[in-house]
Amino acid sequence: MTNLKQEAAKAALQLLEPDQLIGLGVGSTIAYFIELIASNISFKSSLKFTSPSLETKILIQESGLICIDNSTLATLDYYFDSCDQVDMHLNAFKSGGGVHTGEKIMANMAQQFILLVDGSKMVEQLTTKHPLCVEIIPEAWLSVLKELKSNYSTAIAEVVLRKSEQKSGPLLSERGNFLADIYFSKLPDILELNKQIKLITGVVEHSLFYQLCSVCLLATKDGITHLTANRAEK
Repeated sequence: MTNLKQEAAKAALQLLEPDQLIGLGVGSTIAYFIELIASNISFKSSLKFTSPSLETKILIQESGLICIDNSTLATLDYYFDSCDQVDMHLNAFKSGGGVHTGEKIMANMAQQFILLVDGSKMVEQLTTKHPLCVEIIPEAWLSVLKELKSNYSTAIAEVVLRKSEQKSGPLLSERGNFLADIYFSKLPDILELNKQIKLITGVVEHSLFYQLCSVCLLATKDGITHLTANRAEK
């Protein structure tokens, strides 16, 4: 059976050129992409990579590629990542990893933010299958959770502080902040949702990527489709 994540990663190789600055997200698709770059790109020594994820930074270095600190950069040529779910307008949920703040920073730095996904991730409109993950400054967690529960009643949403499975207490983001998941029974209008959550004092960022993605490389059994905005081109 064809590994569609690998096929999406292979398609992304065609976009690389010498001397580029490239941001990489996190997950198995990105791990495939790094492996392919390390083994297939003749000019890999001219490329520089960075990532919002410590896990990915380690993988970059272990693969013999050049990894640099993204705080020294103002722009990137490309930022490649995967997601939990993406719609036909290329809005996406990236909730699982809890590194969405750093991912959004890189998405905004990049000339193009490109999602690498298999067909199971594509939907007509975003759904409630995945929660909205909210990163919260620790000293504000109680007030933020109170406001979230006030804004979204228990009839339409459940707000849960993400707990660590390895130790007691809350799971911390790579920035040392708390993460809360909002499980909606019905997804609000995503334009309003994007605005409302960001307006809460103490919220750092959330995992809805609204109108940030430039291109989506969609891998299905029929091949690779390049999606841009609401238009698909084979």
